[in-house]
Amino acid sequence: MESSPDALSFASPSAASRQAERLAIRVDHLAKCFHSPQGTVHALKGVSFEVQREKVFAILGPNGAGKTTLLRILTSIMRPSSGTAFIEGFELGRQNTQIRQLIGIVAQDNHFDRYLTVWQNLTLHARLHGMEKPVYEKRIQALLEQVGLYERRNDYLDHFSGGMQRRVALIRALIHRPRLLFLDEPSTGLDPAARLEIWETIQTLKRETTVILTTHYMEEADRLSDQVMILNYGEVMMIGTPQELKARISPPNMYELTLTEPLAEQYQQRLAPWISQVSVLDRDALHFHLNHREDLSALMAQIEPAHLKSLGLAQADMETVYLTVAGKSMATFKAGSGDWKDSEDSAR
Repeated sequence: MESSPDALSFASPSAASRQAERLAIRVDHLAKCFHSPQGTVHALKGVSFEVQREKVFAILGPNGAGKTTLLRILTSIMRPSSGTAFIEGFELGRQNTQIRQLIGIVAQDNHFDRYLTVWQNLTLHARLHGMEKPVYEKRIQALLEQVGLYERRNDYLDHFSGGMQRRVALIRALIHRPRLLFLDEPSTGLDPAARLEIWETIQTLKRETTVILTTHYMEEADRLSDQVMILNYGEVMMIGTPQELKARISPPNMYELTLTEPLAEQYQQRLAPWISQVSVLDRDALHFHLNHREDLSALMAQIEPAHLKSLGLAQADMETVYLTVAGKSMATFKAGSGDWKDSEDSAR
């Protein structure tokens, strides 16, 4: 028996709602314009993306790309000019009260009451969220113990290092068990040791919450993120896992040869007829462009098996990905300025 149109229309929303249940954020054609006597600034130009639950989603982009504007809109601080966004199924602009109960925010600056202790600052935040005393005291203690600061709970934050203050800011945002945590450049200004501590904390967070972070640190995005979105001139330039982005930007026919002995210069001369753009990475490693793919067999024949440790396609790192995209408009980027693999779909 054929399905009626009514049956089809009934099944379709069910599939859509199942997919929506897995989404923490869905953004459709979000735009923001600022008007002034000097003219109109388009901070966001129809941005669309989705974020899965219990993932770390990083937003990269140069200054002025629209990152802060996007975060302000998603956290209901600012209204968009057009477009829609749903946070855990609640529509932004229509259900902001419900959304604010589900999110935690860690801004770039650590705003604390310097006349209150760590414990008092955290208690105040919990009470503002309407939490009962037995509940929030147990929660605060557990979080402080998790980051190794419980013994310092009665100290004033003026006596804390930048890294310690950042950890307290994270705890404050987590007290009410938010479904989403927004981190605006969480490790900016921290020394390497403090930055690693923050990274370790963020990696544990996604067990119970979705993390949205903006960052200028390529290593931070690479190590922490399940997905990365590169934003520039208010547009989504690229989006995908760190591995996907690196694969898309990697130039074709670039290889890396690692040897078991320090013979890189010797092999550079031996392989010269088949390779170009050669870089000696170390005395035992070469980075080069293979002139023709069909030359790979001939090249392999020149390498003695005892000297071969590894040979494979060289992949761009996140810094290369970022530098390829940052500073370019969407039109310039699609025109072939960097996305070798998939220029027509770079804004996916």
